[in-house]
Amino acid sequence: MMGKREIMTIMDSDAVPHNGAHSVTERLAELNGDMDEINRVKRRYPMKISRYYLDLIKEKDDPIWRQAVPSIEELGDNFNLEDPLEEEEHTPVPYLVHKYPDRVLLLVSSMCAMYCRFCTRKRKVGRVKQIPLEDVFKAIEYIRDHKEVRDVVVSGGDPLTRTDRELEEILKRLRDIPHIDIIRIGTRMPCVQPSRVTPRLVNMLKRYHPLFMNIHFNHPDEITPESSAALGLLADAGIPLGSQTVLLKGVNDDPNVMMDLMQKLIKCRVKPYYVYQCDLVKGVDHFRTPVETGIEIMRSIQGFTSGLCLPHFVIDGPGGKVPISPQYVKDITPDQIIITNFMNNLYSYPGVLRKEDRQLFNKNVRRVGIALNLKKSLYKNDRFDKYAEFDDLDTINAIRKALEGAGYEVVLLEADKDFIFSLKDSNVDFVFNIAEGIHGESRESHVPAILEMFNIPYSGSGVLTQAITLNKSRKKEILDYYHIKTPRWQVFKNTNQKLNPNLRFPMIVKPDAEGSSVGITNESLVFDIVSLKKQVSKVLKEYDQPALVEEFITGREFTVSLLGNPPKVLPIVEVNFDHLPENIHRFDSWEAKWIFDNPDSPVDPIICPAVIKPKLKAQIEKVARMTFEKLGCVDMARIDIRLDSEGVPHVLDVNALPGLMPDPKMNSRFPKSCYAAGMSYDDIILTILNSALKRYNLHLDPVKSRARARRNGLPIEAGTDVTKSLDEPTAQAP
Repeated sequence: MMGKREIMTIMDSDAVPHNGAHSVTERLAELNGDMDEINRVKRRYPMKISRYYLDLIKEKDDPIWRQAVPSIEELGDNFNLEDPLEEEEHTPVPYLVHKYPDRVLLLVSSMCAMYCRFCTRKRKVGRVKQIPLEDVFKAIEYIRDHKEVRDVVVSGGDPLTRTDRELEEILKRLRDIPHIDIIRIGTRMPCVQPSRVTPRLVNMLKRYHPLFMNIHFNHPDEITPESSAALGLLADAGIPLGSQTVLLKGVNDDPNVMMDLMQKLIKCRVKPYYVYQCDLVKGVDHFRTPVETGIEIMRSIQGFTSGLCLPHFVIDGPGGKVPISPQYVKDITPDQIIITNFMNNLYSYPGVLRKEDRQLFNKNVRRVGIALNLKKSLYKNDRFDKYAEFDDLDTINAIRKALEGAGYEVVLLEADKDFIFSLKDSNVDFVFNIAEGIHGESRESHVPAILEMFNIPYSGSGVLTQAITLNKSRKKEILDYYHIKTPRWQVFKNTNQKLNPNLRFPMIVKPDAEGSSVGITNESLVFDIVSLKKQVSKVLKEYDQPALVEEFITGREFTVSLLGNPPKVLPIVEVNFDHLPENIHRFDSWEAKWIFDNPDSPVDPIICPAVIKPKLKAQIEKVARMTFEKLGCVDMARIDIRLDSEGVPHVLDVNALPGLMPDPKMNSRFPKSCYAAGMSYDDIILTILNSALKRYNLHLDPVKSRARARRNGLPIEAGTDVTKSLDEPTAQAP
């Protein structure tokens, strides 16, 4: 049995390394370590490195060095906490943490073979003498008195710094407690000093089954012949092994490194258990990575290697461990769940409807209303772009024709002040919504709100999404929250506001809640503070709403249309500005969109599909999907994206009610993408409709549809086939 003297020798920080250097200090100096900085840090956070682990260091700042050698960055952390897990708050008796209802953490040692630089208990490292066994036994009596406890985690420090005799006495007392089912030992000894794991030790441990051991490895280089042999001894003794790994910047924050580690652990019969987000421990901030890094690592491991290699990614906090995982569930409706796999492919899995769900949603749709705003004639003093977003008769008639051709009765519902009365008298089962609204910064949400009030299902995004996507600044706040790139901006509610000094000219001044380039003219691009103030004043006066001032980015401009649930990204549109006169700026202004892009123009500025490299295409599609999802869009949306000077996609705007003009010569961006995908105009309308029907679990009335089909001279099947798939278009683009 290993005695106390041998244990102390193992943990002597200045023991003679195997490679011939005289001490730890000399070895670190030999590797070009800054000993002045190291010694300065040691005075606050002590250093201890086992001889074995020291020999694993290949060079300064490699993953092994970073875990073991003090860094000056430890002294610059003024943000994190000494005890972020609030263990002291959950310590009813010394050396015992009781945070969870049925399990406790028993601290049996204050010593380690090495002081890890990222240690959760950094506040205690090197400052506390070995815990007296008498105090450990008192803590065990607390466990005996609390019959709700069935699981004990034996930790420290490192329990294996205790002698075999001491450790066995602790295990024996725990196993004598009738209500203790499971004993777990947490140790890093197989990683940092594998010689501590001896046949005598494991023969003792296996007498106290069921006993588990959680070991701690952070990098593939820690899996050596020596550590593998130690793990083999433990596994051969029937001790289930689980790994606990901490996600550390510069150590394992790379998917390939993490997957290599997990695969090597499995080969050693160690089941990956946890990957921890680095705790908010004072002196450890330089190791921390964004949570998104861990999520992407987990996504990279999932599917690309065995499920045996897949640990839980967790954040440990005062309230306990919280699992964090990639978002594989994209949407849940009463009749399906939309999921994504490790390749980011989307799938629909049928759900099981409850009886009450069937009664609520399972109904037939015969009569469809089209909620609309029809273009009006301008009066003398009207703003020139007042009705730019409203639809003309050609669009409304094309939508009606598509719906009637599929077997529906169609009612037109003008979204004006009498809309509520028209809706109540219409007796519609469903509303196809293209209404832009009349007044206010949330006008696109008015019709959805009324429809929801009357419990009438409708196509397109809901109340909140329509309100947010119309309001440019609120929309950008959400994009920023989810780290979706968008040009930097500032909202001006009056001309006396000072410009944010971080913003750089040139800038674009826009109304905060308009679409279709309304209020965005050639003069909206400003290059100095005088022209900025002038344009802000114009927006405030003419549009009666705040002005959004946004940095102008100079790269290529694209429009991305998405259709369906989950959304399919249609062929990407690029807007080409090369045809514009020299005095017209290169962006999608009113002049560029409505004057120089018209059916009589000799130059077509729309390129669809856009000619872009696969990598950029994938980036743009990813940004579009994320934007669609995070803003809560459904059925359809159009997202405007522009590249910055470095080619990074930035979201300019999102339209949850994209224009649906049927004439291809009008270059309505959303239909243009659909046509490029091989869809007819009827395909577009019926795909939008079908996406919405599926969300509500609604169905076309078969009797009514067949009768309608016969009257329209269509095949009988036309009434039952509500829509056509994007993957199997039935007509080519006009």
